[in-house]
Amino acid sequence: MQYRPFVLSGGGCRGAAHLGAIKAFHDQNIYPSEIAGTSAGALAGVFLANGFTPDEIKEMFMTALKPHLPAWTGLKIGTTAMENLRTFLKKNLRYKSFEELTIPFYVTATNFIDGRQIIFNRGEIIDKVIAACSIPIIFPLVLIDGIPYVDGGISNNLPVEPFIGRLKEVVSIYVNPLKLFSAHVNTVDIMDRTLHLIHREMIERSAAGCFAYIEPPELHSIGLFDIRKIPDAFDIAYRYTKELLI
Repeated sequence: MQYRPFVLSGGGCRGAAHLGAIKAFHDQNIYPSEIAGTSAGALAGVFLANGFTPDEIKEMFMTALKPHLPAWTGLKIGTTAMENLRTFLKKNLRYKSFEELTIPFYVTATNFIDGRQIIFNRGEIIDKVIAACSIPIIFPLVLIDGIPYVDGGISNNLPVEPFIGRLKEVVSIYVNPLKLFSAHVNTVDIMDRTLHLIHREMIERSAAGCFAYIEPPELHSIGLFDIRKIPDAFDIAYRYTKELLI
């Protein structure tokens, strides 16, 4: 067996791809020794660090989301969605503090006062994971010790910083490949592409020198909030990573 640090990016519903990719690594007896994640990567990472398998996590999320699928027509905006996430985490996480986790875990969020990336790895977990997922405008700010935090992908959507100095060991998984440009897109697509372009150069710098960099190109067909395609994201990343590792 090999154990390596894993870094998991944000990416909305494409975050399920982290689980598929990690399952492919498991098939090759490569497992996370530590995990750093932001946004959707923090959500996947916290369950992995709690000792759940990728398949268990996918099933857990799909079971929780299934009642909402028939009514899902776009963004679920505001406090309700985040409170639902809080309830889900409280109900399903085995461990509620970083110190209890079976795998060391780092969550990154963005300080909304000065824009700095903040790395959390001590104390209570749930508020930090929610802060890491809080896309501004769509979701409310999260206060931690009186400081407002938002989605960690704003400051760095591939948070390798906890492992600086040993990047040669790191597996980085990035789930936001650029799709071909089209002028005929909706507002969410425009926002999604804009965020990717803003951060593309930073992502390339973060990934440089890593042991492995996984970015399944077929994920471009899955929208940021397309919860119906969570199983597709999982399968795409599993197949792509499996082929790379053979």
